[in-house]
Order: sequence, then structure tokens, then C-alpha cells
Amino acid sequence: MESNFHVGQAGFYLTESHRLGMTVNVLADSNVKIVNQLIEGVFNQHNPDRIGDFFAKNGKWHGGVLGTVEGVENMIGLFRSVFSAIPDLHLTVQEVIAQGDTVVARVVVEGTHKGNLLGVPASGKHLRWDGVDLYKLANGKVTDDWAGDDWLAIMVQAGAFKPPWMPG
Repeated sequence: MESNFHVGQAGFYLTESHRLGMTVNVLADSNVKIVNQLIEGVFNQHNPDRIGDFFAKNGKWHGGVLGTVEGVENMIGLFRSVFSAIPDLHLTVQEVIAQGDTVVARVVVEGTHKGNLLGVPASGKHLRWDGVDLYKLANGKVTDDWAGDDWLAIMVQAGAFKPPWMPG
């Protein structure tokens, strides 16, 4: 008896048949490749102008406390300012889980705070934080990115906030 639970390179998936499982796995693998290209081509190469290569024109970046940024042009503006503040920003992918049209990437982000970062003046400090992004894709493009970055870690390291439980 063949099990309908499979573990693939791109994640876990349930199937009604082996054929359906192959279709889901191929889609997940293709979407993981797109997300990896986005991370490398936009974030690690500091090229916000390439966002349109990976996001649907009306795509959305959901930034938690930072709100939602709609449309490629607005995302380009946001990430230009991020790259201006942290010109050596680099994402290292720690883990990827994918199923069908959804890809989740756990990353470590780091770089030197050399400019105004969303109202926080340059500190010259090396910043390092964890992030988790959940991407939804359709027709080979990201339609939504829910970004969960550790903003407390960013603000503490940049010197903008000191939690009362931290010494000195």
C-alpha cells in the first residue's frame, strides 16, 4: 500500500495520487527557485529595481508594524531607502519550507547601519536579526510577502531603544 504522505526537497505535501504529488512538488520547487532568485537578485545584490522581475505588478509586501506596501513601484522606494541605510545588507537563508503556491523562508539578515533607517539615524553599528517571510506566488510571480522581521533586535542594536531588562 502506497502512503499518501510524502517528504520532498521543497517540503511536506499530502497527495491523493502520486501524479498529483508530482504536480504539487514541481510547483513548490519552481516557487522556491523564484524566491531564492528574489533574495539573491534584489536583496543580496542591493538591486530594488529588479523587484518587478519577481513580484506581480500589484503585489503586496506586508511588513507587520511597518504596514503594507502595495505595488512594485512603492516596494522599490521602500527598499531603496533600506539599502541606503544598510548598504551592505545580506540575507542568509537558514531554512525553506514550500507547498504549492506558498514558500516560507527563515533568514538571518545583517549589515552595517550607515544611514537613516525608517527615522533612526545612522549608528555605524553592525546589525543582525532574524526574519521569516511567507511568500504567495501565482503565475511565476510573488503576489504577497508577509515579512516577519525582529524589529526589537534592530532597534536595540541601532541604539534607538533599550529594553528595561538589559544591563547597563
